[in-house]
Amino acid sequence: MEEETQLEHILDRIFDSRRISSVLQHFVACEQSFQEGKWETCLTKAGKFVEAIVKMLWIYCNKPLPSARNFKAGQYAQKIINEVDKTTMPHDEIRLQIPRGCIFLYDITSNRGARHDPEEVNPNEMDATLAMAVCSWILAELVRFSAKGDLRPEQAKLLVDSITQRRYPTFEEIDGRIYVHNSKYQNPLECAVLILYKLGSRRIDEKTLFDLLKRHGFNRQGFRWDRLVPYIDVNSDGEILLRATGREEAEKILKRRI
Repeated sequence: MEEETQLEHILDRIFDSRRISSVLQHFVACEQSFQEGKWETCLTKAGKFVEAIVKMLWIYCNKPLPSARNFKAGQYAQKIINEVDKTTMPHDEIRLQIPRGCIFLYDITSNRGARHDPEEVNPNEMDATLAMAVCSWILAELVRFSAKGDLRPEQAKLLVDSITQRRYPTFEEIDGRIYVHNSKYQNPLECAVLILYKLGSRRIDEKTLFDLLKRHGFNRQGFRWDRLVPYIDVNSDGEILLRATGREEAEKILKRRI
């Protein structure tokens, strides 16, 4: 994507290029999982993002990475704060602010599941929203730091704004009814595929599907059923389930930037 290429170009001026690709890969995966409402996966990807960030900063501070077995992101973020001297690393965002954000985020992604009481409100959606915001802030700070002298202030601001913009889940479910964010589909077929994708292994009858499409502003007369057929399985009761071809199509739609 053009935005990712631009981010990689800016960060590459300062940081190890091998680490940058990992950082961006985990950020995009975290964002994608958040938009799909996959809260636990979002948190897992946020944890991987933190690990990649801490490794990148540790190398930037001229420190050798330990073996993968001995690397703990939270511990090494704290080491940056405690062990990196201000005279050799005067930039507070690298030495203090981003590592503190990493410690906070890593604690959330690593420990919340172990503390979760099954009888209380599930915190995953709340945590994923927070994780997405902190990941965006960390990446924006890195871009702001790396862009000094390379981009005009207004260019840097636009890029940082694109990273830190508020993100919303693609799907919403209310009393069993699926709603798709209207920025994600371009026609009724795409909307139908995304609704079925969100339902996962749950089957839905034709009437219910068209009722949901009507709620998205589409009518039955304008829908080409034959275009949906390659993506679905219909059982003997007339209930619809998205096939692998449909899931693949849905993921292409979700990855598309509109």
